[in-house]
Amino acid sequence: MNDYELSIIIPHFNDPVGLSACLASLQEQHFDMQKVEVIVCDNNSDFAPTGLEEFDLNIKLVVETKRGAGPARNAGVAEARGEYLAFTDCDCLIDPDFVKNGLTHMRRNGERSVLAGKIVYYPKNPHPNYVEAFDIIFAMDQEGHALKGDAATGNLWTSRSLFTEVGPFVADVAEDTDWCRRAFTAGAAFQFGADCIVRHPARATLEELRAKWRRQSAMTFNVHRKQSLFSIRWPLLCAATALSAIPHSLKAVRSDKLPRLSDRLKSVLILFWCRAFRAKIMTGFYLSGQDRIDPNKYWTNAS
Repeated sequence: MNDYELSIIIPHFNDPVGLSACLASLQEQHFDMQKVEVIVCDNNSDFAPTGLEEFDLNIKLVVETKRGAGPARNAGVAEARGEYLAFTDCDCLIDPDFVKNGLTHMRRNGERSVLAGKIVYYPKNPHPNYVEAFDIIFAMDQEGHALKGDAATGNLWTSRSLFTEVGPFVADVAEDTDWCRRAFTAGAAFQFGADCIVRHPARATLEELRAKWRRQSAMTFNVHRKQSLFSIRWPLLCAATALSAIPHSLKAVRSDKLPRLSDRLKSVLILFWCRAFRAKIMTGFYLSGQDRIDPNKYWTNAS
């Protein structure tokens, strides 16, 4: 029997300010939070989170020493006592109707379902800088990915029973995409929840983008390295990544995520830089001759 209706699982690494803001936003839910537990999964931070008892929430702190958001989330699931599971990130701000609307979707869709909630990326200032403009436009599109059986763990819901059936997150790959692929193969129904919202700060510096794409490219490499015709397919993927900036620049100019054309044009400049950087990193991984790249050495709380 489940002790709670919902377990919210939040991995954390060296971001006490972001975690505090995230938990504060959870206190403002239009829902009885006594029916909800919040599990903070610290990924062996330099300093463990403190002051959690100050929040009027059912908070449990667990520590996972194996580096990576996937292992941290798995540690949270192992301690979870809720019927449903909701995954988010420690730097997200949670909309007041997040719990109420998310549970409405899950109750309606049933235990064999996955909900991809909406993620809104926002800049630190009213007018985004070049990197923020890029991240706002090109960050993961939850609605589009849900149609293909995918979702980002910044706002992903499922039932405890389905998670048990599908199995835990796998380390050293894009753990959310990998888990969703297995869930989709098992017959899970995916839905986009436009009214189940978290707000994520847009990355603001080139170094944050470098860290993100080194890590993401390493995880992608680890998946493709095991597949047939790798020596042919990977170089083609490197070239396609670089060239993809050309058609995607039209997406940026036409995007409705930023009202000002000048901000959308900022994103185009970073788009061409980013795709060239990714292609360079991917080529370097290929030429290294390694069978596996450790993505965790590129992991930061901002990436």
